[in-house]
Amino acid sequence: MKKLGRFQSLRTQLIISFMVTSLLVLLAASYYIYSYMQDMIRDQNERFLYQQFQQLDHNVHSLINDVDRLSSLFLRDDEMQDLLVNLRDKSELEFLDYKNSLHARIATFIDNYSYVHSIYLTAENQGVAGGTGMTTLVHSDAEWKERFFTSEAYLRSQAEYPKLIVEGAFHESFYNPYKTAETGGTVISMMRGTRAIYDPRVSATLIFNVDERYFASIYASSLDTEDGDMYIVNDDGMIVSSSRPERVGTASPYLPQEQGEAGDYGSYDATGEPTPVQIVYYKLQDAGWYAMKEVPLSLFREQVYSIQRMMILVFLISLCVIFATTYVWLKKMTRPLLDLSDKMKDMGRGELGVTFDEVPDNELGTVIRRFNEMSLGIVDLVEKNNAMQEQKRELEIEALQYQINPHFLYNTLNMIRWMASMIKADNIVNSVVALGNILRPAFTSKDAMCTLADELKYLENYVKIINWRFNNSVEFELEVADDHLDCQVPRFILQPLVENAISAAKQGAEYAIRIRIRTVSEGGLLRISVIDSGAGLSDDQLEELNRRLDAGERRDAAETGGDTVVSGSSGSGIGLHNVNKRIRLYFGDAYGLRFEPREQGAEVVVRLPALRKDETVNRP
Repeated sequence: MKKLGRFQSLRTQLIISFMVTSLLVLLAASYYIYSYMQDMIRDQNERFLYQQFQQLDHNVHSLINDVDRLSSLFLRDDEMQDLLVNLRDKSELEFLDYKNSLHARIATFIDNYSYVHSIYLTAENQGVAGGTGMTTLVHSDAEWKERFFTSEAYLRSQAEYPKLIVEGAFHESFYNPYKTAETGGTVISMMRGTRAIYDPRVSATLIFNVDERYFASIYASSLDTEDGDMYIVNDDGMIVSSSRPERVGTASPYLPQEQGEAGDYGSYDATGEPTPVQIVYYKLQDAGWYAMKEVPLSLFREQVYSIQRMMILVFLISLCVIFATTYVWLKKMTRPLLDLSDKMKDMGRGELGVTFDEVPDNELGTVIRRFNEMSLGIVDLVEKNNAMQEQKRELEIEALQYQINPHFLYNTLNMIRWMASMIKADNIVNSVVALGNILRPAFTSKDAMCTLADELKYLENYVKIINWRFNNSVEFELEVADDHLDCQVPRFILQPLVENAISAAKQGAEYAIRIRIRTVSEGGLLRISVIDSGAGLSDDQLEELNRRLDAGERRDAAETGGDTVVSGSSGSGIGLHNVNKRIRLYFGDAYGLRFEPREQGAEVVVRLPALRKDETVNRP
């Protein structure tokens, strides 16, 4: 318990709270700096990759432009023009006559341009002719012709003439049947539809193949294997070039998150794999391909670990300095507060008039000065209070001497009743009896609640007196079910409503005043309706009255023309307001008074919970 008391000390709580706050601030700042540094490292790497991608794009663009220029140069030879003239109509034998000249042309180009792997010329009726600098062939297999001349690449080369079309992931065996998967490699095919200069028809397709290994060397020569794989994918997600040759021709496990314009750059993390990687992609400008790189997230760890070690060291040093400074400073600051607490405990034990001799010159000094004033003021107040209590006791004794006992009032009414009986004044006798019945609950019972039956008895005595006042012109009807009579209601809530109804009914055209009390219960709700035969309310008056009752507003009698009259007027009635307010205080805002529309007269409904004795209502 002693240790627990130390934790309840203000000084301990201030030190702990300040240290915890400082710790949380340091942790948040450290995490922010750590995240910022980590993001900065990632951004630097991404910017470096972006520069690599731009250089790659430039190199690929230059290569395609070179091939485009070479292909145009290749076709300017006179023998090539002779070959292209009416190529579709040439026989296979005529096509073979040009084989040697075609091979010589190919050999010359490949010798001069080492990045050109092979050159082929195709025609729909001839197949394909060409090859490398060392070999040449004429491939006219029907199956191959059907496969190639219906391919998307060929159709694009014809449709987009004279544009150069770039396609990837073609194996050498696709053009040369003597090559196999084991003996051949992969090439990047750049093809264009072509024709003789004076021939309006596109009669052939010229194909320049670049070795994929040369293509990959553009970006993979300076790539460290630990930096991750880098590759190029086409629109179908197939890898057409890669730093790892075995991946060429396979489907890429990662794709760009969105298709964009040339030069668009993006990245995302793939953490669901056994080796989490960051995927960085860049769209090339010519072929519509994407250059992609898989960067292992472990590459960032060494740089991040160094930042972590530095942040932990700074965090621990800062924490120690803050804790030491906080302890010394708060201990000195809370010393006057502890002294003040001790003085107040002394006052709690009855030592009045204790004060401080030394008052610090700060905000705590102001508190201590007020404490000294309060301590001295309490002594003065106690003395004054003792004197007032003595005077009050004397006045109470004097008041008891002049107090009128309620029994005196009952005895007086009883005397008046017997005097009236002696002179045969029955109306006076009945009036006095009814008045006594009305006054008796007000003096004898202190309970704020009563049964509906008691409230109706009280109301009947009130109506008797009213009838003697209005020459028996008030007709009072009750439509109350027997099981409602034992429901608990607040005392004296119906009399103001009946008084209001009588005042309203007097404004009607009929001489007789009809007041009807009706009860209905449903779903735990008791509805008591007070209906009069007066002039009634207009729609605007009804809406205004209900609005004021719902809002808890009241109006003075001067505004309404009286305390309770509402029918046919714009007032809300102080009596109505008081009844509505009492019901809401007892049971909540879900209950109270509300006026209902009627063709004749007015109807006010009392909404109460249908409670029996010792039951309670759940207030909303």
